[in-house]
Amino acid sequence: MRPARGLWAVAVALVAALFGTWLLGWSTNLDPIGAVLGEPARVEVPDLAGLAEPRAVADIESAGLVAELERSLSLTAPRGAVVSQEPSPGTVLDEGSTVEVLVSSGIARVEMPDAVGQPVSGVTPALDEAAVEYTVETVASEEVAAGIVISQDPPAGVRVTAADDVVFVVSSGPDPRPVPMVAGLSAEGGAYALGLAGFDVEVELREDEAVRAGVAIGTEPEAGTVAERDSRTLLVVSSGPPAQPLPDVRGDSLGEATARLEAIGVVPNVVGGGASGGTVSTTEPAASTPVRRGEVVKVVLRGG
Repeated sequence: MRPARGLWAVAVALVAALFGTWLLGWSTNLDPIGAVLGEPARVEVPDLAGLAEPRAVADIESAGLVAELERSLSLTAPRGAVVSQEPSPGTVLDEGSTVEVLVSSGIARVEMPDAVGQPVSGVTPALDEAAVEYTVETVASEEVAAGIVISQDPPAGVRVTAADDVVFVVSSGPDPRPVPMVAGLSAEGGAYALGLAGFDVEVELREDEAVRAGVAIGTEPEAGTVAERDSRTLLVVSSGPPAQPLPDVRGDSLGEATARLEAIGVVPNVVGGGASGGTVSTTEPAASTPVRRGEVVKVVLRGG
């Protein structure tokens, strides 16, 4: 009987070894010792990224886990595709644990605003919220103020997604322009030329020995300077040479008085006097009155 008992012990040992080998090879995710002790199996969370909902659920259940689904609009994922999962792929859980899966209920869309004529800063927040990227192109415009939308693509009312191209063309305002040359023009002509160029004109009179009264001397800023449209431009117009006091020619002979008056640039207008001319009785305006070159001065003579 002793040999029989020995064989029995060997058989039991072989069975135990085979059972252990079977446990170890049964699953890489199974803790053999835990299984023997009645503990739950440990399994890895599968990678669900981009899978369709049915496939994702099947993979979770095949791993011995439970899927808990949530749905939300997505910026990029099509309807029914997995957007995210929790826990992340590769996490080891007890068999029967829950995996939260966020599934896209469709790509988020936002309606294009009616932006033309509006400040660009006021029409883009809705696009920002929907993560819709847009391009702002600036162009100069004589008619549209800086920062105002001139055109848009797509047009107002079209529903767009984060994948769409959106462009706003926005005014940078009028281009700067050179101040025109107006020296030598009349005051009216100079003002017209500056206004036509888009400048706000202010006129200032200045005495000038060389430029006759009423003629433009120049501008400030000077001609050729590049300035913003509607900026203030000073048109400097000659008021003629400086005024000077009329000399006192009373008692002078006509020849003497005429020479003195012409020396300061005024024009004598002689009245009265006899055949010999006589002497100056008075002038109009009176002596010491400020007069300018080119003015007419009345010279009254005593009878001869």
